[in-house]
Order: sequence, then C-alpha cells, then structure tokens
Amino acid sequence: MPTDKKAIGLRLREVREATPYWSRGKLARLLRAAADPREREDLPHVQSLTDMIKQWESGKHLPAPRYRKLYARVLAEPEPTPAHLLPVMDLPTSSGHPADGAFVEALRRTNEDLVRLDGQWGGHDVLSLAVRVFRRAHHKIGTGAHEPAIERDLLAAAGETGEITAWLAYDADQQALSRQLIMEALMLSRQAGDLDMELFELSHLAMQSLHLNRPTEAMRITAAVLDEDLPPRVAALFELRRARVLAQSGDEHRAMAAIEKVRCVLSDSVSPRDPRWTWWLNETEVNRHKATAYTRLRQWERAVPLHEEVVVDDRAAHVYGNLDMTQLLEALVHVRDWRRAEDVITEIAVLGEAITRGRAASLLRGVLKQIRRAGNAPSTVTDTAETLERALA
Repeated sequence: MPTDKKAIGLRLREVREATPYWSRGKLARLLRAAADPREREDLPHVQSLTDMIKQWESGKHLPAPRYRKLYARVLAEPEPTPAHLLPVMDLPTSSGHPADGAFVEALRRTNEDLVRLDGQWGGHDVLSLAVRVFRRAHHKIGTGAHEPAIERDLLAAAGETGEITAWLAYDADQQALSRQLIMEALMLSRQAGDLDMELFELSHLAMQSLHLNRPTEAMRITAAVLDEDLPPRVAALFELRRARVLAQSGDEHRAMAAIEKVRCVLSDSVSPRDPRWTWWLNETEVNRHKATAYTRLRQWERAVPLHEEVVVDDRAAHVYGNLDMTQLLEALVHVRDWRRAEDVITEIAVLGEAITRGRAASLLRGVLKQIRRAGNAPSTVTDTAETLERALA
C-alpha cells in the first residue's frame, strides 16, 4: 500500500506544535544542532531546512532517512539551553601556536556563528569581529604557521570566512573593503580546490558589480559561469544575477522570464549536487530580486506588493530586514501611498541606531530627500523624516 504522505505530514506538524514555541525555524535549528559535526556540514542551512520542513508537513515530500534520524534525536533529547546558541568564537589566540585540526574546526564553527549573527544584527555590527577572525586565519596561511596535513582544509575554511566577511562589508556599505576581501577569499578557495565556494565568491563579485552600476562587468562574470555545468541552485543564483543585469539595462521581458525560470528551479527539492551555501536561495529571495528588478525598471506599483511580502517573511523568520523595509518605503513614496508610508517610516524610526548604518542608511538618505521634495507628504511623515535625517547626520 502506498505511503500516506499527507497523514505523515500532519503528524509531523502535530508533534512540532505540541511543543510550546517550536516554530519551523526553531525546529530547523534544533535538527542541525542534533547532527554530528561532520553530518552538519552536509545539511542545508536553517532557512532552506525550514522550507523543507514546510514541504514535509504539507505532505508534498517525505523526510529522507537522515532527517528522520535527526527528528528522533530532537524528540528524545531535552532542548538545548541558550548557551548552546551563543557564538563560539573560540579560535586559539596564541600567534605562535601552529594551526591544527582543532583550529580548522573552530574556524568552521565560527563561520556559522558569523552567519547567524549577521541575520540577527546586520553586517555593520558583526564586520569588525569577522575581519579579526579572517586576518588571524589568513596570517596562519601566509606565514606557514600550520600543520602541513591540514593545509587544504585550512585554505577552504579561511576562504569561506573571507566570503562571509566580504558579504558583511558589502552589507555595511564598505564596498572597497568588500572587494578586497572577496578577491582574497577567491584566491584561497581556488588554492584549496573548493569549486563550490569559488562559485559563491564569483556570485558575490557579480552582485557587487550590479550594486556599483557596472552591469557589463556583472554580465561578463555571470555569462562565463553559466557556460559551465552547474548544480541547479547555483545556476539559479547566476540566472538571478543575469535577470538583474537585464533589468538594469531596461529589458523587462527577458529579466522577468529569467526570474520565473529561477522560481521553477527552486520549486524542486534540493539536488545532491547543490552546495550547502545555497540554503538561503528560496522564494523570499526570488521575490526580493524581482522587487529590485521592478525598482530598476521604475515600475513602482509592481514593486510594492513584492517588497511587502519580503518584509512579512523577514518578520516571520526573525531576520535582519532593515534594508527590505527601506526599499518598501522607497516604493511607497514613489506611488504616493502616504498612509502605508507613515506606518513603515514609523517602524524604521523605532529601529533607531540599527538603521543608521550600512546599505540601508545609504538608501534611506535618498528616500528622505524624496519625501522632503514631494510637496504633498503629510506632516506625520515629514516630521519623522526630519528626525531620521538628524539621526543619519
């Protein structure tokens, strides 16, 4: 008799909801925490695993055996204490101590911590710590202060640290630093033979080229990678980059076709060929890129509902979404929806210090100028805009 996926999915949901405060995101974190360190390296990250839990509970797919094993561990063991969720950051501090296997393992755990902290606090707050970690690992490599047997693993782990740090610098709007870091990271990953991370770093370069209004450069990087035989989700990421280039160039039809192609790819399950870093490429990310593409095309009415959906998803996932809210505010100002703009700008103001730095702050400065020049904005909006302008100054 065929397996009743719907019944199993319903039971999985009942078990999760029977435990107070277990959202799908929290269950995803617990499943990862229940895995052995080597198992964890091959698992999707939290957001992708959250999406998979949703599919299991809906009866669309059944959990693979390794996930059933993790479910059993989580349900049989007490919930980890908050101390388990604190950052590790336990790299040996002695500069004279050669890096060994323990150093590499600590570096990989720290990379996971940096990603989590970025989601909670944003690039600006985490950047200085990440730079210190990367420089420490880079120094070990450059001076040869490591055991020969772990050189490749150290190169690969440090390349990943460099990529994470480059992202944090990008998010903090320190673009020159970000470009320097990603080039160093790319060299390390290439020396390690870590093709998966090298592709991630090339996607960063293409993303940054778009941000700096260098679409030809971004297309050159993207086209070269898309010529290769890529795992499905990696190809989807570079297809998103291509869509953004097309939108910057004003080619709406081809840009939207590329985005919908990506959506079709992501509707399938994760392929065994997909690198673990593709965990964050999901429906929310596609909507984020589509909204930004419409923004580039000056089609603000179409951008608004997509930005709103992304902000709602941010809240549900408890992730850092200041830039998403600022992009939503920008679109609302352009369509002169002052009632909704008032709600959003008030929420931004409540964030206070967190919104006054990085890419979000750079965009917000321009949006506040637009409000001041609009002429028909209500005083509740202009007064809040003035308060934010003083904070940014």
